[in-house]
Amino acid sequence: MNLPRFEFLSPKTVNEALSLMSQYRERLRVLAGGTEITGRLRHRLVSPAYDLSLKRVSTLKGIKQRKKELVIGATTTLTEVTDSQLLADLFQSVSEAAGLVAAPAIRNVATVGGNLLQDSRCLYYNQSELARSRLGPCYKIGGETCHAVKGGKRCFSVYQGDLAPALVSFGARARLRKMGSFRTLPIEELFTHNGAKPFGLARHELLTEIILPVPRGRSASAYQRFTLRGSIDYPLASAAVFLLEGKDGVIEAARIILGASGSGFKVARDAANTIQGKRLHDLRDMDVQQTASLAAKAAEAVDNLILPSSYRRKLVAVMTKRALEETVRRLRGVEHASRA
Repeated sequence: MNLPRFEFLSPKTVNEALSLMSQYRERLRVLAGGTEITGRLRHRLVSPAYDLSLKRVSTLKGIKQRKKELVIGATTTLTEVTDSQLLADLFQSVSEAAGLVAAPAIRNVATVGGNLLQDSRCLYYNQSELARSRLGPCYKIGGETCHAVKGGKRCFSVYQGDLAPALVSFGARARLRKMGSFRTLPIEELFTHNGAKPFGLARHELLTEIILPVPRGRSASAYQRFTLRGSIDYPLASAAVFLLEGKDGVIEAARIILGASGSGFKVARDAANTIQGKRLHDLRDMDVQQTASLAAKAAEAVDNLILPSSYRRKLVAVMTKRALEETVRRLRGVEHASRA
């Protein structure tokens, strides 16, 4: 299927990109790596008059440490993320999430910003123009119905980005710029949790950086996901876990963030609360299982992806259990290493 006709824009600086975005607004789409939007262009899900590539804007690339935080440029590739020793040492789940996306050839092109801001998906929406015309317009394309949930009053399309759960678990922030100003906000505030429009950015606003605060004290994290075909599929269930150990081996902070569960990530607070405040060495298999079960209850799943919703909810429990077990194992390893 051919791409629609558009004018290709290739600025060299952020200011030049922002100027073009401000000028063309709704008629323009931004390309980072282009791996996600290309499919939507081919299916005519978007048909912009202008496509703006960030490939030549070198200041948006790279990973650097700044005081007590790590800064990742929005067009840094996923391969660069997985190759970073700093990220592997301090933010294991972020490194893991990037390394699980698609195949190496795609990770060499796909970017942090593109993965974070990828559109939500649905079997009834991500179809050819002909297939969509037979179904009729849904909420995602300006209609007044949901084909996945009969009688549904909103869009139930699913956000399937890998990086967001891991980034949110660390309390990461996003830097957004537009002509003449910028703002910095927690990653979670980028999301509207409305499938029809999953992000709250203005058309002329550009994501430029991801800022990760370095955890204080002993901490560990892990990310797990399930796909049918790891090299090309989006996750059908995923979980990111972060644990921070305080005094006397007590778990001072616990965060469990679910992906592929609704139109944005899901924070499994009740699940995390079952282990927060407990001593690390007091955790037992039954505690982990209870936490995983509560995480599954926090998930949202409807029949709009390739696997049934009931099975995807069970997968949430499995992914949470695996991620939590690995995080606990790593945290105990950090504790032993500090005592050695």
